[in-house]
Amino acid sequence: MKIGGFSAAALSIQFIGGSLVASPLSFTQERAVEHALERNVLHQAAQTFVDQAEGRSLQAGRWENPEVKLEYASDRAFNDEGELGFGIGFEQTFPITNRLRLEKRIARDEIELARAEVAKASRLLKQRVASTFIQVAEIEAQMALRDELLELYSSFAEFVSSRVATGEASEVEVNQIQIERYTVEQERQGLANQHALELSKLRKLLGLDPKSMLKVQHVFLPPVSSPELPIVAPSLIEAQPAYRIKTLLCEIAEQQVSVAKAQRWADIAIEVFYEEERGVDAPSGLGRDRFFGIGVSVPLPLLNTQQGTIAERRARSDQFRFELQAAKLELENDASFRREQVLRLYTQAQAYDARLTQLVAKNLKDMQDAYASGQIALTELFRAQEQAFKVRSTHLSLLHDYEQAMIDWHALIAK
Repeated sequence: MKIGGFSAAALSIQFIGGSLVASPLSFTQERAVEHALERNVLHQAAQTFVDQAEGRSLQAGRWENPEVKLEYASDRAFNDEGELGFGIGFEQTFPITNRLRLEKRIARDEIELARAEVAKASRLLKQRVASTFIQVAEIEAQMALRDELLELYSSFAEFVSSRVATGEASEVEVNQIQIERYTVEQERQGLANQHALELSKLRKLLGLDPKSMLKVQHVFLPPVSSPELPIVAPSLIEAQPAYRIKTLLCEIAEQQVSVAKAQRWADIAIEVFYEEERGVDAPSGLGRDRFFGIGVSVPLPLLNTQQGTIAERRARSDQFRFELQAAKLELENDASFRREQVLRLYTQAQAYDARLTQLVAKNLKDMQDAYASGQIALTELFRAQEQAFKVRSTHLSLLHDYEQAMIDWHALIAK
């Protein structure tokens, strides 16, 4: 069910201070993609391409409307002897080539082309939404890490300041900590600015109001097992919308060459008519003659043989054929690269988590125990904690890159 255009599952209302306040719209990555496919206006506009193509298909290949001809003549303005003549005719043109059949076939292919365009647009929208979504999620996680680090700097600055009076620390050390803290604050501010930008992009993709509050639900976790990615086979490439579009454009261009050839012979016109004349025939006086006949008009391709149009459409057909080959090569290379990138980032993330993240966590635990037992100074513990935050930040970026690679792979290859 939808309320005011929003999914009821994503919208909640709270009473605060006696007034209604809308809670932030909460989205998972999957729900964000679904919402964008339902609400994105540009995607809805793209879906009308199929309706337009179907409308053209209804019109394609139809005969020209018949013509009714009426004639009337009288001598009233001259001799005024009562002579007159009138006629009525019915004319219809008929194609003598397969032009109309070709036009119908092209129109059917254009419907498939429109569907492929919509499929491509849907795939790109899903990719953009998923990419923007995890970008927002990573920025928020990085901001949370910076907040923790700022709290650590504040605590350590207070501790060092308390030791200045006793001579156990110097103002230089306090200033150094404040400089480092200020640097992190600037990083945090830069992330906040980027976060606002990415949220604005996400709102537009989801078709939401600029003032809508969004909450993303996403946790970056190390991959449990190696992703199962199929080997890039020609059949997999040929099933992609981008390749299908080029294939259809190539087929339509070839058919348009045949249409241009068929247009060398224009339609013939067949007329069925009735005529009646009344005239003076001396010495009998006025007489009446009646006629019923059939007329045929056959245009001859003597002056215009469509050679220029045929040459232009042949060149266009060649263009689309070359572009089809280029599209296949590009898709094969992109798919191979994306596959290798996913596997490489998976290996890197696994190794980073196993070797460094876990090692740093263990080292931090050991140093906390050592500090508790008086074996190391607080400064050493602080530096270890600072190092742990940096490792967590790098690991988070790596997990984001892995998920982004998976999104790009599915956008390129997934059926």
